[in-house]
Amino acid sequence: MNEREQLSAIVQRMEVKLTQGRQEDWARLLHRARTLSAFDCSAAKGEILHYFGGAGSISDLQLGEEFSDLRTQLYTLCYGKRTTH
Repeated sequence: MNEREQLSAIVQRMEVKLTQGRQEDWARLLHRARTLSAFDCSAAKGEILHYFGGAGSISDLQLGEEFSDLRTQLYTLCYGKRTTH
């Protein structure tokens, strides 16, 4: 699985968790980034990184262990090597 596919799979699973947790605004933001990743993976990663850090960020959400693990995977993927595939 390449980086773009990984990003899409992680974000899609996070969208489900966010919707289940009644965090529809966050789910929409991640969906937008996932859509962008189909065209420009690097730009999508940059957008996603803006969602981390600061008060009220995605880092503050408490939606269970799976969501926390997915969030860590997403951050690592986006913060690491920022190239397109």
